[in-house]
Amino acid sequence: MALGGWDRRYARVLDVGVQGDVAAALVDVQGDGRELNVDVYTRQLDGGWECFASGNGSMGIPGGFAVHTADDRIHFSRDPDDEHESTGRPDAR
Repeated sequence: MALGGWDRRYARVLDVGVQGDVAAALVDVQGDGRELNVDVYTRQLDGGWECFASGNGSMGIPGGFAVHTADDRIHFSRDPDDEHESTGRPDAR
């Protein structure tokens, strides 16, 4: 929560995906389900994590992407052939 700059009193993490040195989190910003945010983090040389990108819906990152699905999960992939990347639809399965 602190890495993403979210207020711990309200925000909650709904889902997390990690693949090697990149991670993605789906954050309920106000804790009420009305505003969901996708945060992408990269592991730094010192082993710590740093927020790389943050936004609503989906986030493209070098070598992969993260997308918020219709069932409030995070789909995180580094596979360029993954169907979510080509459709760009958060509800793609």
